[in-house]
Amino acid sequence: MTLFHKLKGYLFAAIAAASYGTNPIFAIPLYGEGVDVTSVLFLRYATAVLMMGIPLWLHNRHQLRVTAGEGLRLFGMGLLMVLSSILLFEAYRYLSAGIASTLLFFYPVMVALIMAACYHEKLSARSWTCLFLAFTGVALLSLGDDGHIISLIGLTLVMLSSLSYAIYLVWINRGPIRHLAPSTVTLYVLMSGLLALTVLTAAQGGLTFPRSTTGWANALALGLFPTIISLYFTSQAIAAVGSTTTAIFGALEPLTAVLLGILVLSETLTLRPAVGMAVIFVSVTLLMMRKRAT
Repeated sequence: MTLFHKLKGYLFAAIAAASYGTNPIFAIPLYGEGVDVTSVLFLRYATAVLMMGIPLWLHNRHQLRVTAGEGLRLFGMGLLMVLSSILLFEAYRYLSAGIASTLLFFYPVMVALIMAACYHEKLSARSWTCLFLAFTGVALLSLGDDGHIISLIGLTLVMLSSLSYAIYLVWINRGPIRHLAPSTVTLYVLMSGLLALTVLTAAQGGLTFPRSTTGWANALALGLFPTIISLYFTSQAIAAVGSTTTAIFGALEPLTAVLLGILVLSETLTLRPAVGMAVIFVSVTLLMMRKRAT
């Protein structure tokens, strides 16, 4: 692997993580306009499919050819992605953007555990220490300044979201569809998620829509930044430098969410969650660097 190829992979991973960290600043204002979580995600996926699918169909439609087996696997990946999205967006209703996004960053730990359990990757004593520190950071982040759990529902939702995303990352790197173009994978994942969301919104009585121009702008931004850009560059980064290195750069995701939460959503950050965030960032990053080195 050449230096240029590595640097390109690092850049793609950074773009993917930072763009995914913009989720809350576009989603939370839509809640304020009365748009429910499923409708927010439907608008996000629908705009993403249109913005990505039309150019791909017009200029590179040969990339859309997949076998029945590949299509079934892509559909399963789409279900994992939309499940992770639903759980995360529901968690925004109970947790601040910074805390929810930082807890989502626990997914590299889950990737490491999945790889150890399913692919027999060995974890060293240093790796286990990093895992312990990561769990300690989660514990710190889960407690408010009064020492009580901030929201058990929110914590459960975001940790399940993290697990779903970890399984997605392992599948895309280890599964039998690694030969497909990243744009093909991304579009089929989005289409599968949109199909699932269509069924969910129909079951819930239909869509709710934004009531303002700003609301529609937020919906379009959700389709572009944390969806198309993030998924596409995640696929590109994994193809270039692998899941582990891509996961290391995932630290930019919660950092982006924390910073934007403070600047855009007027959220506050007190000492205990700040310490918890720092512990998670450091332990997870060290864990992933250790895995890459071994």
